[in-house]
Amino acid sequence: MRTEHTDVVVVGGGISGASAAAYLAANGLSVTMLEKQETYTDIVRGEWIAPWGVREAQHLGVEDAFGLGGAWEIREWTQWDETTDDPHTAETVDMTRFVPGVGGPLSFPHHTVCELMTEQAAETGATVVMGIKKMQVSHGIAPTVRYTGADGGEVELHARMVIGATGRGCTVGRQIGVSMATSVHHWGGGLRVEGIDDWPMDVQAMGTEADKMFMVFPQGDGTARLYINFPTKNKHRYRGPEGVETFIGDFELDCLPDRGENVYKAAKPIGPLKVWPSVSMFPEQSIVTDGVVLVGDEAGNADTVLGTGLSCSLRDTRTVCDILLESDDWSPPAFEPYLAERKFRMDRLHFGAGIIAKLHCEFGPEAAERRRRVRDLMADNFAAQVTGLLNMVPPEDVPEFGFSEFFAERLFREKV
Repeated sequence: MRTEHTDVVVVGGGISGASAAAYLAANGLSVTMLEKQETYTDIVRGEWIAPWGVREAQHLGVEDAFGLGGAWEIREWTQWDETTDDPHTAETVDMTRFVPGVGGPLSFPHHTVCELMTEQAAETGATVVMGIKKMQVSHGIAPTVRYTGADGGEVELHARMVIGATGRGCTVGRQIGVSMATSVHHWGGGLRVEGIDDWPMDVQAMGTEADKMFMVFPQGDGTARLYINFPTKNKHRYRGPEGVETFIGDFELDCLPDRGENVYKAAKPIGPLKVWPSVSMFPEQSIVTDGVVLVGDEAGNADTVLGTGLSCSLRDTRTVCDILLESDDWSPPAFEPYLAERKFRMDRLHFGAGIIAKLHCEFGPEAAERRRRVRDLMADNFAAQVTGLLNMVPPEDVPEFGFSEFFAERLFREKV
């Protein structure tokens, strides 16, 4: 077994891990990043980042990886829905006005950005190891990481700190004893397509019709990532050889202009279709221990319907990396500000995601009538739209009243 030494081992080469490796290496630490994929491919991950997440990317110095990787600025958000009588009167929101100096959210191919961010990490001095297997983490004051390389050779890394960034698989977290409480409200699926040249490329769509909550996130030049959320009882709907055809066909929707012809008749798949339970994860133990800190989805996540997963991952990465760079004290107490800020942030995001899921990912006549009532309430009282700010601005900038049970009760009460 070969033995190596480094300041920081980053386990996981997604956006959270790759940005951490690039940022720490650029600021003088020796970093080794480990990734299980031999090459980055489309495995259908989050491909939308809020303006406040873009600001975090700028702080980490990785914003160019998004731009060069095909990031596309989305300027408008249109809420098409079965409760809107005429698709041409659907509400449209200008998304460029929320975070000064940033613009609208970005939509991009995840695997391409990861590849470029990993190249940036290597160029700034990080050691990048792809295709690892059989990874084992031992936490403690002097943590170690053992793995088998793509060539079959075994390596033991000695480090001062291990950053776990392996996503919802929680590969590092499970090895240091962190378990997750989970809840599932609905299921979701995603597919990357091309050929929708008649779709307005600066407009993202979201809405609910019948038993589907749909989303269209343009990525420029007629490409887009399509998503559908649906009831758990329909979790097998897109399985089998006709799954892709069924998925695309489900964008034939009365609430879209031209009933969605510019999607379901034109879209051609350019990636795999993935279907998953939309899991909210809550860590049951501390995500910081001697020699190990967890970031991103590995540290817990809110329901994906909110769309803040990547922004949260970048905030985690920035906060943890700044702690590592500001002091030689890397003991668990040094990360207490990270834990406190993350708890505050995730409490708000879980609350907001619960409201969005109840509003848009519950189906049938009763749920449709609820959306109609809430839409009318929001039209009469702008303050009722406060939860929607979570998609655009940092959670700490959203007014406090939007996270109270009183607000939720007033929002969903049957009589306004």
